[in-house]
Amino acid sequence: MSQELFNFEESMQKLEKIVKSLESENKSLEKNIQLFEEGLALSKNLQKHLKSAEEKIELLSKDKDGEFSTTPFDENQSI
Repeated sequence: MSQELFNFEESMQKLEKIVKSLESENKSLEKNIQLFEEGLALSKNLQKHLKSAEEKIELLSKDKDGEFSTTPFDENQSI
């Protein structure tokens, strides 16, 4: 999937549909393997885009002089 064509919400819906299909329907082993591989590829792509979004998040903070500045997102930092 190229960056231009990637739609996070649509990809999540496809992944959810694949998971439900693997959990509930009796398909052939070959079909299940195909679905699993497709789901794995979607999952990796979703993780990549989530990581990219996380890196773009910045927190707005005020210093002791009352000036605002931005700082990179730190997942270990408490709010």
